[in-house]
Amino acid sequence: MTYTTQEISAAAGQPVELYRFVLGQQVWTVTSARDVITYQAESYQPAVIRRSAVEQSPDFARNGIDLECARDFAVAQLFAAARPNGVVSLTVFRNHLGDAEYITWWKGRVASVVFSGSTAKIRCESIFTALKRPGLRAHYQTGCRHALFDPGCGMNNQAYKVAGTVSALSGLNVTSSALLAQATGWLTGGYLRVGGVPRMITNHSGDTVTLSAVLPGIAVGSAFEAFAGCDRTFATCQSKFGNSLNFGGFPWIPVKNPFAGDSIV
Repeated sequence: MTYTTQEISAAAGQPVELYRFVLGQQVWTVTSARDVITYQAESYQPAVIRRSAVEQSPDFARNGIDLECARDFAVAQLFAAARPNGVVSLTVFRNHLGDAEYITWWKGRVASVVFSGSTAKIRCESIFTALKRPGLRAHYQTGCRHALFDPGCGMNNQAYKVAGTVSALSGLNVTSSALLAQATGWLTGGYLRVGGVPRMITNHSGDTVTLSAVLPGIAVGSAFEAFAGCDRTFATCQSKFGNSLNFGGFPWIPVKNPFAGDSIV
């Protein structure tokens, strides 16, 4: 019996949904079914999760879904202290018990999480909302428009990495003797990564860096990778990275309007 046959039947349908969340290399798979379900070599664990109905509308923003789950659900906890660095995507697969056919029923991304008591509401936007967002535009500016290590920059982050283990934690400060390998400030503006999850480094002084937000899972003894930062100036691009040919700014913009004399930078 096919999925469609059971879906449109008056009484034969026994719908089951699989929820696959992805952030970078991290994957969480849960199901609304009572038992574990294996699909595409992944194991979907039973979870107490409830979703809202999907409204079919030409307004993409209205085609999202809300998921209600326990407060300690791993995906909800990603948003507990700060937004994760990266997009948490969601794919919902659907089938009927006793049938081997699965369909991709909904796809989108987690937009926000609201906590209330022992529960959390995960608001998800349809993938089609991306079609309404404006694309990036290059700006005529003195500073570089590229993100460090992105395709426009062209640098390999592995060549500017410091690896080590955490020796002490205090709030947003992370301490490790491995950080002494580089001069103070070398990592400022870069990022520190633990278990594939990054956080921006707002300050680097000696053996200590300060992160922009709490990093889930970090603890004394955790292995980390820290990557160099860049202040987007031409001088840094040239002296620190030797990458002036790919500099994405216009450092010689005149600071005064040559016609009116007012500042334009």
